[in-house]
Amino acid sequence: MIAALEEPRERDFMERLYEENRRLLFATARKYASDGHDAEEIVQDSLVRLMGKVDILQEMKRCTLASYLVSTVRNTAINHLRKQSRQQGRTIPYEEEVQGEEVPLTMDELLVVAERRAELARAWRELSEHDRFLLEGKYFLQLSDSELGDALGCKAESIRMKLTRARRNVVKILARKETAT
Repeated sequence: MIAALEEPRERDFMERLYEENRRLLFATARKYASDGHDAEEIVQDSLVRLMGKVDILQEMKRCTLASYLVSTVRNTAINHLRKQSRQQGRTIPYEEEVQGEEVPLTMDELLVVAERRAELARAWRELSEHDRFLLEGKYFLQLSDSELGDALGCKAESIRMKLTRARRNVVKILARKETAT
């Protein structure tokens, strides 16, 4: 799959990234997957997502990169679980799906998570009020696109792009902070 990248430098980077973080990727996927096959599928889907962001990944510091990888695998796993639920014709609360599948994090992973949370909290303060409202509404309050659109006076179809821009702004702030240190 990584071989599909046309640029040799990007391909080498992704291969190195996978080899150096393979254990972390699979440990994270196993927290959400019911079996090894599902964990492998989650990791592969995550790598496909990451391949589109090689430029951003290459500029990240190692600790930030590890957090980004964990977040990507976690989000991919959640999407995978939702897709499985839809295919089975039922929905299962996320907590029930992963209950009993917890794999304890290593001390290094816990430190990375704590550091990443602190970085995100600092970046959050720099976001515009508009971006904070969007992200809080979508991810904390779990408002629908139409509810967010109503609150902001725009169409629900516009919310998706606005959220993308808000997430990019967070990444830019985090990247700027990393280059400053």
